[in-house]
Amino acid sequence: MSSSPLKKDFFTRLKTAYATLSVSEKKVGKFILSYPSRVVEMSLAEVARESSVSDATAMRFSRSIGYRGWLELKIALIRSLPESVGDEAIEESPFRAIIRKSKEALDETAMAFDEDSFERGMDLLQNAGKVLITGSGTSGPIAHELYNRLFRLGINCTVASDVMLQIMHAALLSEKDLLFVISQSGASDMVMRAVEVAKRSSVPVMTITGNALTELAKASDVLLLSVCHEQNPETVASRIAQHAIVQAIYLSLSRRLGERGRRLEDGIWDAFFPEA
Repeated sequence: MSSSPLKKDFFTRLKTAYATLSVSEKKVGKFILSYPSRVVEMSLAEVARESSVSDATAMRFSRSIGYRGWLELKIALIRSLPESVGDEAIEESPFRAIIRKSKEALDETAMAFDEDSFERGMDLLQNAGKVLITGSGTSGPIAHELYNRLFRLGINCTVASDVMLQIMHAALLSEKDLLFVISQSGASDMVMRAVEVAKRSSVPVMTITGNALTELAKASDVLLLSVCHEQNPETVASRIAQHAIVQAIYLSLSRRLGERGRRLEDGIWDAFFPEA
């Protein structure tokens, strides 16, 4: 069993937890992300002052992202710093900024990838009687993309982007089925309602999310992290990370199915181009 992906890198841990932090705690996180090399030389009180928060808030921040105290946080930061981005601000066009942030999201998603968890998810998808895919807001198109990919491989699945329909569909699932949730923030009460309904029937839950510290993440049997640090968690970069995970799922299942998967794909193409 591999270790938790959040233990691999301080910056990945902070970015996956960012959405759950309080407004004051986010000030500390933003300061550290902006000036990581300065922070390793600063005391807790100095970081609190520079972040315009109290010492207690700075200490609470370290615990909110999973460290026992400020010293443990600084040690993790120091160990991660050689791989971090420098402090100097770079003036760039909106296009270059989007490309850079998308690359960062993909790199950090790869860093948080857990092979064992991914393979457990593939087992669940391959053996599920029925798969309910849910995704609302800007996660909705990713949910539909996953549906399109699974459907092509002959997996019995349905997709629901309306939150009320998600709950209704979840109520009809059994322990032989699978609920697949896509939610970058992982903070929606209605998303959790569908999960809670499914859990009452012992339905396994597989999730793509950017936040490993939410109730959704804790309730998931398989957790796939799409890491992206932005003020708004539903950004282009986060969707690119989600999309990459969906494509990895499709490719992995296609390889598992082997000849059967190829026949299904060929059947779809033949339906469109029968004379080709």
